[in-house]
Amino acid sequence: MSDVYYLALVSHLGCTSYAQEQGEIAAGDDGSMRRTYSEADMADRPEMFRLAITEVTSNMNPLDRARTIAGFMGAGTGFLLAGNAAICEVSARLGERLGVGPNVTRALNEVLARWDGRLFPLPPGDAVSLISRITHLTRVAYAHTPGRGPAGAAEVVRKRRGTEFDPLLADAFLKTYSELFAGITEGSVWDQTMEAEPAPQRLVPQSHLDDLTLAIADFADIKSPLTLGHSRRVSMLAAKAGECLGLRTAEVSLVRLAGHVHDLGTVSVAQRVWMKDAPLNRPELEAVRLHAYHTERILSASRSLQPIGALAGLHHERMDGSGYHRGAAGSAQQQAARVLAATEMYQSLLEKRSWRPAFTPSDAARIVSDEVGSGRLDRGAVRAVLEAAGQPAGNRRVAWPAGLTDREVDVLRLLAGGHSNRSIARALSVSEATVRTHALSIYGKTGVHSRSGVGLFAIEHDLISLAKDQPNG
Repeated sequence: MSDVYYLALVSHLGCTSYAQEQGEIAAGDDGSMRRTYSEADMADRPEMFRLAITEVTSNMNPLDRARTIAGFMGAGTGFLLAGNAAICEVSARLGERLGVGPNVTRALNEVLARWDGRLFPLPPGDAVSLISRITHLTRVAYAHTPGRGPAGAAEVVRKRRGTEFDPLLADAFLKTYSELFAGITEGSVWDQTMEAEPAPQRLVPQSHLDDLTLAIADFADIKSPLTLGHSRRVSMLAAKAGECLGLRTAEVSLVRLAGHVHDLGTVSVAQRVWMKDAPLNRPELEAVRLHAYHTERILSASRSLQPIGALAGLHHERMDGSGYHRGAAGSAQQQAARVLAATEMYQSLLEKRSWRPAFTPSDAARIVSDEVGSGRLDRGAVRAVLEAAGQPAGNRRVAWPAGLTDREVDVLRLLAGGHSNRSIARALSVSEATVRTHALSIYGKTGVHSRSGVGLFAIEHDLISLAKDQPNG
C-alpha cells in the first residue's frame, strides 16, 4: 500500500523528458498533448488521430494545425514507444535520487507499460510489477471522470480489459469503482492526499535537501536541450558569488538551494514559447513572467522548501522594480536575492537560446555591468558574480546606477545622510558651488528631489553599505 501510494505521487516525474519531441510534433503545445493523451488508448491508431484533430489542434491556427496533423500521421508507433521509454527511464532515475525505494524505482521504469506489451520495450503481463499495473489503470480511469463521470471511466476500463489493463485488476476495479470514487470529495486534494498517506511515512531528512533540490533542477532543465544543466550552473555560481560577497554560511546554502529550484515553474510554460525564435506575443510573455510565481507557489506547500522557494521566486526581480513576478524594488530584496538575479542573468547569457546565440563571457559581463548602470541589477552582486566567474571586478568597471559618476555617488551618500552643502564641500575638498552642481545632476539622473528620496534611492541601490566615513557636522 505504501509503495503504490508513493508510486502514484511520483509517476509523472519523467513528464518533462519528452517535452521537446512532443512540442516538435504538436506545434510546441506539449502540455495539451500530454493532457489529451493521458486518457487515450495509444494502441488505437484511429482514436489517436481523432484526438489530434479534435483536441490537440483545436485552438491552433490553420498552418500549425496542418503541420501538427501531418506530424502525427508521420510519427508512427516508434514515436510513442520512444516517448514511453524515455519518460519511464527518467522517472526511475529521478525517483531513485529522491529516495522513493527500490520497489517504487523499479515500478517507475514500467509505469506506462500495457498488459499486452504494445508500445513498450519491456516484457508484458505479470512481468510488470503489480503496483505499476494498479497505478496505470487508476491513472487512466481517473483521467476520464471529469468528462464522463465514474460510469464513463468504468466503461473505458471494461473496453480495455485484457489489452491495456490486467483483466484481474480490471474486474476488481469494475466491482468497486462506485465506492472508490465516492471517497473523492470536493475539498483540498492536497489535504486529502496527506491524510491518505500510509504508515510509516517516508520523511525527507534535512541532510537530503541538496539531493532533493538537485532532482528538481534536472526535472526542470531536461524540458529543453538548451537548458540542460542550467540550474546546476546557476546554483554553483550563485553560491560562490555569495561567498565572495561575504554572505553568512546559512545564506550561501540558501542561495545554492534556490539556484537548484529557481526554474521549476518553467515546466508550466508551453514548449513552443521556449522554442520560438521570434519576439514573444503578450500571452507568451505573461506565461514566462508567471514561471517565477509557479516556482514559489509549488515549493510553498512544504515547510522545508518554503524559504528556498521564496528566494527562488525572486530570481527575475530587478532593483528598479521592473522585474517579475512581484515587481519588487531593491529595498524589498535581500542580498541573496540580488545575487541570484545577477547570477541567473549572467549564466543565461552564456547559454544558447532559441532566439539568440550564446554570448562570450566578456560580452555577458559587459551586459550585466550595463544593467547596474541602468539601475536594474545590484552593483555589489554583479561584482561578486563576475569575481566568482573568474573575471575579477577590479579589472572591470561596473557602472553606478542611473549613470552616476564616482564623485556624484560620493555626494549622494552624504546628501542621504542629511549633510549640508557646506559640510559636504569640506569633506570632499571642493567648493559649495561644485556640490550644488553635483546635487542638481544627481536629482536629474535619479528622478528624486529630496533628502529622503535620495536616501531611499541609496538604500535601494545598496550605496549606503559602501559609504565611506561620514563627516562630522
